[in-house]
Amino acid sequence: MSQDFTDLLKVLATAALVFAGGTLAMLYVIYLLAQYGANLPMVGSLPLSAPPELVPMLADNRLFTTLAAAHVTAAGLALLLTSNTIDMALLITSKAVSVVISALLGFAGGHMIYLQLTEGTRFALAPLTPVFIALALFLVLSSVLSVQNLRQLGNLRFVVAAGMIVMGPMLLVWL
Repeated sequence: MSQDFTDLLKVLATAALVFAGGTLAMLYVIYLLAQYGANLPMVGSLPLSAPPELVPMLADNRLFTTLAAAHVTAAGLALLLTSNTIDMALLITSKAVSVVISALLGFAGGHMIYLQLTEGTRFALAPLTPVFIALALFLVLSSVLSVQNLRQLGNLRFVVAAGMIVMGPMLLVWL
């Protein structure tokens, strides 16, 4: 495992933990404000149910699937060209999306911990399976299948490029 990939995994774990802790703190502050401060000005108008309503949105993986399909297609096109700027843009994008997905998973984890502590609700990770798959896909796109790594294949990269250009739209159907 390269140092770059190890550093990315550290960032992903940190993002998930920070957002889990932040979500847990936010939900308890909302809970305390609802219990003890509802008569205070502006506190009574807080959307107390908004954060928990966001959790089902995480299970809808169409956004991540669409980004992954577009990224695979763009990587195929980038392999046909020679541009360090495009290569770097795709690498940064795949890493950034990985961090965003980790932050969203941290949010979902913090929310699940909150529900477990306040309502005794069981943990249910099954709805988040597509999000975990998207995270794994973007990790692969930022490491093994990064354009920089695929360029080392020499002229075989053109065959891989054609395959990626065809594979991108197919991901929309499969995922």
